[in-house]
Amino acid sequence: MQEEINKGVEYIADQNYDVQDLEPMVDDEVMTKDMNVEECDATKFNGYSKDGLPKNKNIMYTLITGASSGIGKALALECASRGMNILLVALPGEELNILEKHIHECYRIKCHSFGVDLSVHCSSSAVYEWVKKHDYKVNILINNVGVGSKGSFGQLSPDFYYTQIHLNVMTTCILTRLFVNDLKANAPAHIMNVGSLGGFFMLPDKIVYSATKAFVYAFSQGLRMEFEPLGITVSVLCPGGTDSNEKTTAINKDLKGLARISILQPSEVASVAIDKMLKGRARIIPGFINKLSYHISRIVPEFVHRMLIARAFSHVKKHEYSS
Repeated sequence: MQEEINKGVEYIADQNYDVQDLEPMVDDEVMTKDMNVEECDATKFNGYSKDGLPKNKNIMYTLITGASSGIGKALALECASRGMNILLVALPGEELNILEKHIHECYRIKCHSFGVDLSVHCSSSAVYEWVKKHDYKVNILINNVGVGSKGSFGQLSPDFYYTQIHLNVMTTCILTRLFVNDLKANAPAHIMNVGSLGGFFMLPDKIVYSATKAFVYAFSQGLRMEFEPLGITVSVLCPGGTDSNEKTTAINKDLKGLARISILQPSEVASVAIDKMLKGRARIIPGFINKLSYHISRIVPEFVHRMLIARAFSHVKKHEYSS
């Protein structure tokens, strides 16, 4: 299964290359065994005056998954620049080590990292146990990790889809469940789940990916209503096309018109995302064109959706790949 992933897809810090193909179209607002983990009634905001957050006696941390590259890395750097202490969770490797070192050297904050493959069964529990073992107090949880793909539905194996759904859906769900009592104890607190603008559209060649992101959006909106009385604000980030890695950058270069100019850099997405998250926004869509695409999509007929999507995807057919 791992070899298959390496051939056909890249771990992405949900840079969301699903929708850049479609972009042509204004501000709004993660296994079964994991469920057996004992609930923790453990252990306030990374609060700093710069962001208008309350100062707390205890040292608070922002936990970010998929933090070593793409949007996840940009989110980590943005949080660090705002004086927020960081817990980096990502695949083990040099990228993660370099990022932790860089943050230590450039920002006067506390930063720790945990290398783990979140596609592995019970890895969410391992993250939570690491946090509890070191008594890190988490008051912001950013569920960013995910995996994407490009190609027709029949190209990828059932094993790959199992992995994709596990990462994009189960990891987000289970990590949120594991940390909810901690976040409640450390309120005011935030959760930001990284979805995708693609979660609002029907995307050929990215069918399962866009469906998982639709889940993230609905999950986040429901959590927001349920967690509001607990002092936990839930936001969902829905980025459009982003130059997050070599593969997505190559695809983005072949886009035309508004789809091309709508592409953002990870740092641009991160800046908007953290700012709006701290302001308590429910739905975060960086970029004017992306916001416009979302709002127009709410009112145009379905046949128009299909026509625009088919046209956008015709430009990037040569970038199809499979495992």
